[in-house]
Amino acid sequence: MINYLNNAFLKSKPNNNMPIVKALLKYGQDNFAVLIVEYVDLENLSIRETYYITHLLPYYNVLKEGYSSVCYKHTEATKELLSLLAKNRTHTDKTKALLARALTGENNPFFNKNHSVESKLRIIEAKSAYPVYIYNSLKKLLVIFPSVKTLANLIKSNHPTIVSNIKNGTLFRGEWYFSNIPFNISDIPLISDWSSKESKDLISEISNSSHIKKGVFVYDINKNLIGKFEGVMHVRKELNISHVTIKKHALLNKPYKGYIFSYERLDV
Repeated sequence: MINYLNNAFLKSKPNNNMPIVKALLKYGQDNFAVLIVEYVDLENLSIRETYYITHLLPYYNVLKEGYSSVCYKHTEATKELLSLLAKNRTHTDKTKALLARALTGENNPFFNKNHSVESKLRIIEAKSAYPVYIYNSLKKLLVIFPSVKTLANLIKSNHPTIVSNIKNGTLFRGEWYFSNIPFNISDIPLISDWSSKESKDLISEISNSSHIKKGVFVYDINKNLIGKFEGVMHVRKELNISHVTIKKHALLNKPYKGYIFSYERLDV
């Protein structure tokens, strides 16, 4: 079996154009090192690999997401090798679900191309091929969606709006943060499957909040939450304070007559 695998690898090697293989052949293995950046459970491997790919944009990585070879064209010999290796690998149902989520995406825009970091970022944003991490206003990770396009279609929004929220780190419809990387390395989603009933309930809640443009959190002077409002005009009506004053003090993060206005939850 081992000899057969070695033969399959040797047959695939001459046609292998992966950047890392070219670099190894050109510079030699002595000029490369293998470093372990994090130890993770197998079931979370694809999520953490995706995090490092999108965060570090490694030059030699031809894939956009962890454990993904979608639309990457292997030679027939390499396919045979991978098939043999796969026969000896088994996954739990939970791991299969995580892998299925990690394997979504479009053609890799970086293969056989030399892009600057800025260029890579623009391509990633244009393709929306990165996963979307959804957090609530308390910054608890709720669920991970495979792409911006998938999320936009479900919550009755659009690509530019979601990308803008990701870039600016602002609350979406007064309650949710969107991110292309986890806020913390240890974050585990409360909802493991983005196609589950729990996820659908969340999507319904986000969709039903489409009328909210910018929510406002109101606190007393001791930072005790008084209430969460759907917008500045709702606060004006409840407290009889000018909407201009509310906006001004929310942006300045300064109290006004015993009230603190904020577009985000305060850390208390």
